[in-house]
Order: sequence, then C-alpha cells, then structure tokens
Amino acid sequence: MESRRGGNRYRLADSLRMESRGDGIHLTWQEPVGGRIRQAMADMDDLLGLKIVTGNLDLKSLADTHDLPLSRFYRLLSYLDRKGILKAPATLLRRDPELFGRDLGDELFTLAHFGLQWHITNACDLHCRHCYDRSQRSPMTEAQALRALDQFQHFCHEHWVVGHIAFTGGNPFLYPGFFDLYREAVNRGFEVEILGNPVSGDQLEKLCSIRPPGQFQVSLEGRRSCNDRIRGEGSFDKVMAFLDLLKSYDIPSGVMLTLHEENYREVLPLVRLLEGRTDAFNFTRLSQTGEGAALRQIPPEQYKGFLDRYIACAASSHIAACKESLINLALWERGEKTTPGCTGTGCGIAFDGVILLPDGEVHGCRKLPSRMGNLWQQTLEEIYFSQASAALRRGMRACDGCPVRAVCGGCIAASTVSPSGFEYTVDPCCWRLWGK
Repeated sequence: MESRRGGNRYRLADSLRMESRGDGIHLTWQEPVGGRIRQAMADMDDLLGLKIVTGNLDLKSLADTHDLPLSRFYRLLSYLDRKGILKAPATLLRRDPELFGRDLGDELFTLAHFGLQWHITNACDLHCRHCYDRSQRSPMTEAQALRALDQFQHFCHEHWVVGHIAFTGGNPFLYPGFFDLYREAVNRGFEVEILGNPVSGDQLEKLCSIRPPGQFQVSLEGRRSCNDRIRGEGSFDKVMAFLDLLKSYDIPSGVMLTLHEENYREVLPLVRLLEGRTDAFNFTRLSQTGEGAALRQIPPEQYKGFLDRYIACAASSHIAACKESLINLALWERGEKTTPGCTGTGCGIAFDGVILLPDGEVHGCRKLPSRMGNLWQQTLEEIYFSQASAALRRGMRACDGCPVRAVCGGCIAASTVSPSGFEYTVDPCCWRLWGK
C-alpha cells in the first residue's frame, strides 16, 4: 500500500505486522539498521503515520486543517522510515546516463542525500590569501532563512532524499541568529554540520545543548609556517588547540586544505601531524577566482606524482580521504578500484546539492561563479531544474569518453572557465588531457 497524494508516496514496511488488541494496536517490525525484530504497542506518532499512509492522506491538507507546519508531517514520516515502520520511496533525483555513455547503476546515478551548503553570512574573522569571495552581500533576514528551510525541506521530501545542511560563511557563528537557525534545522530533522573557524568552549556548549553537529570542519593550509602565511599569524596553533577541544566534546572533526603550488609539499607531513588529532583530512584544489587568482595551480606532471604519493599515504592513514576527483584517474591507470569521487557521484556540481549565499543566490559550486538562480525570487524546484543548472551538470566536454568520467569529471572550480561556457573548460591538472 502506498500513499501518493500531495507528494506523499510512503508505504508500510514489508516487515510490519499489526494486531489489534483490547489495549491498542500492537506492532512487530524489523529495524532497517541491524535487522533486529522489535515489538511494541503503537504510540501516537506511529498511529498518525499509519493513518496517513493507509488513509492516503494529503499532507498539505492535513497541515492546513490542523493549523500545523507541513514540516511536522515531513519529520514524522522520515522518523518512521528510520524506525522501520514505514518505507520511503526511492529517490527521484537521477543523473542523465547519456552524459556518460552508459548507465553505471544506482550507486553513481542516484542520490540518497541532498546537501545545502549554506553561507549564512560573508562576515569572517580571517583574511586568507586564497579566499574566493570577500564581496559584500545583503544580509539574510529571519524570514528569508525560514523560507530557505521551508524550500529545502519541501524539495527533499518531494524527491525522496535525506536533507543535509552544512552551515558555513564566512564564519557562521558571526551571523546574529545562528543558534536559532541551527535549532530550527535540527528540529526539522536535518543532518547538520559546521564548516567554520575555531570558536570558544562556551559556543560549543551552546551548540551541543541543541545537538552536536555530525562534523565540525576547519581549515589548515600546511604546517605552522606555511599555514600562517596563508591564513594569518597564530591560526595554526588555534586550529590545533580547537581540534583537541572538539575531541573533548566528542564532536567529530575534519580538516580541509586548499591545494596549490605553494603548499602541496606540505600535505603529507600535515597528514602525519594530524593523525590522532582529527577524524578526517581532505583537500580540494585552488579556485583561481577572487584572491586565489594570485596563486598558481600545480602543473599536471607534478600533480600526478603528488597524487601517487598521497594515495600511498592514504592507504596507511586513519584520516586521509580520497575526495579529489583526479585520484580516480590515477587509481584507474594503476588498475586499482576507484572511489566514488568528490561528492560520491564524481563531480557533483548542481547535482548532489546546492550552495545558498546570504543574498539568496544559489550556485552549483561555491568555489566558482556558478549561479543557478535566487531563492528569494524562485522556488528551489525551479532553480534545480533550470537550464543554468542543467548546463552545470553537463560538465566539461573534454571529459567525454574518459573511462573514469562518472567518478571524476575533473574540477571546474580549479579551472579557468572558458568564455564559451563551463562545458568548454578544461581541467588544468589533468595529465591525461594535457599529455595528449
């Protein structure tokens, strides 16, 4: 049985058994994670969810009738899916196999999670040499923030993906209403994380009183001397101390590095230094927009050698992740198993999530101008399925026919975008292209 009206296509879980007794409805079901068999009398949430599905109720009408936010019912159905009583339908967001010459199956062509990288403010307490955007943008109002959450929640529910919000900036803690906004996102059932700068123990305490983030990611650009040249004097020691503070609060941490010619030799020593201090290390290549235009990319012939060394390091590291797309080209050339790529689906620009800026602009990737629309003027649905978004998802034509196209696709953000458009751009570090 399925409920299809009003975007609601949940059904009863296959394992669910219901028995009516004198004291109420008794349920038997299998938990999705672990497979444990559970038995319990249905509580009020269970009964409401079962009524919605078996009665084929329209969620919007239900919300209007009872003067409740639609998000209340979205959260309920999502909760019962995780519990194992209901079953959510498969995601409706799917890549176009024609872009890759073949359909490689659900793992690479569909999404389970959909991300919102939310730059709630451009205010920042650092001034990094590679910063891609220090422009002044109109600040976001509380009403606009709530509209963004409504739009994101509706989009995730309509397309059957789990919503994930990464709060960032600038420094997200400098946004006046940050904690209220964070609480609202948590209350709506979103997965949340922070991409920011070190904060005080008091601020972490307040954050954890709402809910600890799934991860708190900070940035380093190398060891102390190199990092402080790029991010400011004393920033290295502050980050290292903050990683220890995060550990004391049992908050998973991550470190991100922006890679360029000046600091690529710092990566392997930094990984060794961070072992045991953080839970994850990743790097992304320099975007030569904004102030990053003054720095240089690594030449292709040097980059391949660096990736070979990084892959060897990652094999024995507990923290080094292989997110960079061109790692898959290196692995393929060695006859080794590839990874899911930058976002789990190769280059996920305008596919696996969106970037929201304080003035409502929506982009496909934060590290380059990739405007898809404006959320204060359009719905997220209109923006995601626009021609501008489709052009970004199409990717670079230079990658067509490449055997690792689906898990790589190069990095548009690391490229100098062609005047003819994104699709005619070429990744400056791809040795396969530049070696032809």
